[in-house]
Amino acid sequence: KCQLDCRAAALLQQSLGHRPFLFMLAIMWLGVGLSALLSNVTAPLLLVEVLKPLLRDMPTDSRYSRALLLGLAFACNVGGMMTPISSPQNVASLQALRQHGRDITWSEWLYLSIPFCTLAVLVCWLLLLVVYRFDLSESEALRLQRPGSPSSSKIPAVIFDQEELSYGKMAGLVGALATLAAFAYAPAAQEVGGTSSVALLFVALSLGAGGISRQTFNSYNWHLLFLIGGGSALGLAVQESGLLDLLTDAVQRQLSSSPWLLIVELTLVIVGATTFVSHTVAALVLMPLVVQLGEEAGVERIAVLLGAFACSTACALPMTSFPNVNSLMAADDLGKPWLSVKNFLVAGIPTTITLA
Repeated sequence: KCQLDCRAAALLQQSLGHRPFLFMLAIMWLGVGLSALLSNVTAPLLLVEVLKPLLRDMPTDSRYSRALLLGLAFACNVGGMMTPISSPQNVASLQALRQHGRDITWSEWLYLSIPFCTLAVLVCWLLLLVVYRFDLSESEALRLQRPGSPSSSKIPAVIFDQEELSYGKMAGLVGALATLAAFAYAPAAQEVGGTSSVALLFVALSLGAGGISRQTFNSYNWHLLFLIGGGSALGLAVQESGLLDLLTDAVQRQLSSSPWLLIVELTLVIVGATTFVSHTVAALVLMPLVVQLGEEAGVERIAVLLGAFACSTACALPMTSFPNVNSLMAADDLGKPWLSVKNFLVAGIPTTITLA
């Protein structure tokens, strides 16, 4: 509503338009920030639409276009680790932990996520620069040899229909920030019944004041709530039936008895699983088991935190996370996609291995 994504991208283009690789890094940071605040389902949707006019001014087979879209996807995956609400897998992980009477505060989460995500974004950016150096197609090489051929030395201007920030939009923005603050400070949220009540109150006020239209409300990804709610119910059923104890006993025999080695093994298992399975589905299936194993070793909170990070780490295949799918589906005016599965494999495999 406030066009914060477009305004930020335009500001970055004005400052870094003549330095395309720093512009790419800045877009990645923007993806991380928006993912942390809005979730890594909404953020890539917004930013791909912002970047499409820039990409259309470049040839479809431009290696810079590929690097920019891959950087956005990887950055939004990393941004999905930043806060407890930045991805469905984080919500599912915390829900599994809360069923055992434990929790992780926002300050504890951010204490570990901020340095890790900062380093992870820089690693992704450096690896993409290496891939960019060797990702030159024959047609692009021939085109660059022609006199006066376009290059990625300057980023085109970000053009959008700028709307005035009205009092209503500013009030909605303040309300969204207040809601996030209530999420971060649990005692404040408890005054009105908890974080769920705070979120419902904000939605009700936004609908009543006209800040959210009926069409916008109906377009939200409500199926994610049912997916997470169903996964939570399934986890509780597995726990109460005793099946979780049986699975824990069976798996525990194959894992290390050392708490820290156990965390390493669980993290690697999750990264391996999420390379081929949706990040959210893997979290719904695996995190109850991680909580149970961690609880018996006395490290359930750190196991869940690192396990949630691991759920967002894998990026080798495009179909395992929404940011990857979103970048893969981006296409030019003729319907030709900028990315292929091969591009994800070439850049995603070393990135996944390095972050893991």
